[in-house]
Amino acid sequence: MTNLTLESTPTGNTTSDSERQIVALHLGDEVYGIDIAHIHTIIVPQPITHVPKAPDFVKGVMNLRGRIIPVIDLRERFSMPQLSEERQKSARIVIVDVEGLTAGLIVDGVSEVLRLPKSAIQPPSQLVASVETECITGIGRVEVQSSQRNIHGHADAEPKSTEQLIILLDIHKTLTITARDAVALTAKAA
Repeated sequence: MTNLTLESTPTGNTTSDSERQIVALHLGDEVYGIDIAHIHTIIVPQPITHVPKAPDFVKGVMNLRGRIIPVIDLRERFSMPQLSEERQKSARIVIVDVEGLTAGLIVDGVSEVLRLPKSAIQPPSQLVASVETECITGIGRVEVQSSQRNIHGHADAEPKSTEQLIILLDIHKTLTITARDAVALTAKAA
């Protein structure tokens, strides 16, 4: 079993109150972010035991070092199409701990830890009320540097800067809000 354990603050580095440390998770073309303090470990997919009558997005439970934890497929949780079998091989399970809850989240991939200034985070739009928007705490903007190749195959002298948006998740709500709550949210928005 290949594991990657993350510490909430790397040795010698501290996160100030003006920034957040976010782990970038990938689902399709979208990048989602979870505060690093909630992430216990990241593992390759493990055998999962199906639990009868569980919601579709709960894939079942797995044994992680003697602890039985539920496993949630974030693609199904957010009503996204499933990956092909070939692409599922690169999926990861992110083990999260929040407010006494521990669960595994199946994602397409995990790329990096980002330091995101709070000034680069905007609240989600209030125009749409749904279970998914209740799970979002904000949208982060990150500058991404990329060097492009010219027609001769050489990198351009000046890298291009683009902006990438990261959807920041409230992991507790992601784990606890159910489809039943969608009715209450819809009534509240009306």
